[in-house]
Amino acid sequence: MAVRVGVDVGGTFTKAVACEARTGEVLARSVVPTTHASPLGVAAGVVEALGGVFEEVRRSSLGPVLLVAHSTTQAVNALLEGDTAVVGVLGIGRPPDIRRARRRTRVGEVRVAPGRTLRAVHAFLDASAGLDRSAVERAVRALLDAGAGALAVSGAFGVEDPSAERLVLKVAADLGVPACAGHELSGLYGLEVRTVTAALNASILPTALAAASVVGEAVAREAPEVPLLVMRGDGGAADLATMRRRPLLTAFSGPAASVAGALRHLVFRDGVVIEVGGTSTNVSVVRGGRPVLSYVRVLDHVTFVRSLDVRVIGVAGGSLLRVRRRRGWPPAVEVGPRSAHIAGLPYCSFARPAELVGGQARLAAPRPGDPPEYVVVGAAGRTFALTLTCAANALGTVPPGAYAEGDREAARLGFEALGRLLRRPWEELARAALRAAARAVSAAVAEASAEHGLEDPVLVGLGGGAGALLPALGELSGRSWWIPAEAEVISSVGDALSLVRVEVERGVARPTPGLVEELVREAEEAAVVAGAAPATVQVETEAVPERRALRAVAVGSAALRAGPPGEGPLDEELLWLAAKETLGDGVSLVARTPFYGVFVDDEGRFAVVDRHASVAATGRGLVLEGPGARLAAELGGRLRDLTRHLGPIAVAPALRLVRGARLVDLTFLSAPDRLVEAAVGECRLAGQEPVVALVSPH
Repeated sequence: MAVRVGVDVGGTFTKAVACEARTGEVLARSVVPTTHASPLGVAAGVVEALGGVFEEVRRSSLGPVLLVAHSTTQAVNALLEGDTAVVGVLGIGRPPDIRRARRRTRVGEVRVAPGRTLRAVHAFLDASAGLDRSAVERAVRALLDAGAGALAVSGAFGVEDPSAERLVLKVAADLGVPACAGHELSGLYGLEVRTVTAALNASILPTALAAASVVGEAVAREAPEVPLLVMRGDGGAADLATMRRRPLLTAFSGPAASVAGALRHLVFRDGVVIEVGGTSTNVSVVRGGRPVLSYVRVLDHVTFVRSLDVRVIGVAGGSLLRVRRRRGWPPAVEVGPRSAHIAGLPYCSFARPAELVGGQARLAAPRPGDPPEYVVVGAAGRTFALTLTCAANALGTVPPGAYAEGDREAARLGFEALGRLLRRPWEELARAALRAAARAVSAAVAEASAEHGLEDPVLVGLGGGAGALLPALGELSGRSWWIPAEAEVISSVGDALSLVRVEVERGVARPTPGLVEELVREAEEAAVVAGAAPATVQVETEAVPERRALRAVAVGSAALRAGPPGEGPLDEELLWLAAKETLGDGVSLVARTPFYGVFVDDEGRFAVVDRHASVAATGRGLVLEGPGARLAAELGGRLRDLTRHLGPIAVAPALRLVRGARLVDLTFLSAPDRLVEAAVGECRLAGQEPVVALVSPH
């Protein structure tokens, strides 16, 4: 039985699973504490968890292992904890932009977290007469002498001509210095943002390189020749070279893995995914069956790296109860942000009732610097934590079989001790704790739903603490909720079942019809380099008008050394279900490719559903279908007929084309002649292959 292995590094636990490759069923698992204090960092826990799963795979005669994929909080944690190298920023410019380029590549100190800054030293090269290697070497050595442990090179208009940046990377490699370049991380214009993005990425390169080496060696030892992928923050995966060169792309890869796992196990179009861990809760949005992404922000700094749009709340299953004194009576009962895991205390709900008989509650500061407001229970010479999970267990609201299910009597005894301290009924205190946690998360759910236009999203609970929080959250919000099977290890399942995903963005200050084809091919090739099987790669382009850019997203199945690549045929039932949930019951299928189905309704609306049953595009307008060569002759006239003329201004209709594995958005070409040229060119490239044109008048 072929299996895929996934491992997720959480704040509290590192979880590894082996999943049946076709169905995703969890066949083996290993959960170990995350090794923050190890000399090898969190990588030590990854090695231990992988070793446990591989041992079970061998013992149960499972296999072959097709791939190993992992997600990690390492990139974000390194920034939050200040575990960053001094970065040498090497700016490059040419006349007439020398002064501006010098100023915009001098990033100085970058605040990355409260009380934490990234220190950067700066050098600049004038490339008026080109660059020679000796000048680059002198500049790099000067940065190293100034204390730099990694390099970030950023040149003005480096996205158009990256040759100078590549020369610096070559020199850095020859000198054995970790380095990255702005053009590697983004093709967008904006020298200052691109430089900050490169500097943030470079600051965590040494840590990422060390972790990648440890994990890579462990996988090679346990499963030689098996591909190793790393989950990106946008929900896709790439080969280990991504972590070695661009670790910032893995920011929020843990939450992204959880959402990916939920989408592979559940069928839902619009929802809010709530991952409840031991220390924090992550709230993210799925719209049309796809996770919503945004540009990563590090405090005040927007980067050019995209990831899951996630809100992090300091309330979770392991959050300690907190009693805040206030005027009058009774005192306020709250939860968090300190968790039992960080405090190093066992939960009351996971103790034996006999251990808590006669327990006494008191208020304490679990860690130096904490206020003395957190509830702990002393009994039989031990100290226990009273947590959100304890509240749910004491009241009996945890669903049977959930990971958060503990001993109800032990939890009740803990709350009775608190009731004696505060002279209030224990049930009232437990309910107050659940309401406080639910209010905090509900506010984030409401904010995310409103921002992304979700009217009635389902709540999907993931993580070990979901059973404690979701029932209370559903009751407070009045929304339906689910907790899928294997919720506590769903992030590792998402890793194991991950798809290779690559994004390429490019500024289109001077758009040309050939730009789309060039960008699509670049994305296809990048996906294959990142580990995708060529026959499985689908590419979608979309205009990004707020940044005057075009984005191409390539997704494909991992190229496996054992077993056939690919995802199999389109699932007809899921395809129709997605279309009906989007457009209503009165839909019909007008065209399909091995990668997409195109549906229309009687009101002129259309929906494009991809092979993973997610909605790739919707709109209203004209749908044309036929062999590319024939459609090329028809489409030009149709587009000109639908062009609006507002005085001297001509506004072309919006146009998307579905061709084989491609969904191409040409709306960035607002000039009618350029739109017609690009559309006709795409159709002619298809030849006799079917093409679907979706035309939406502005």
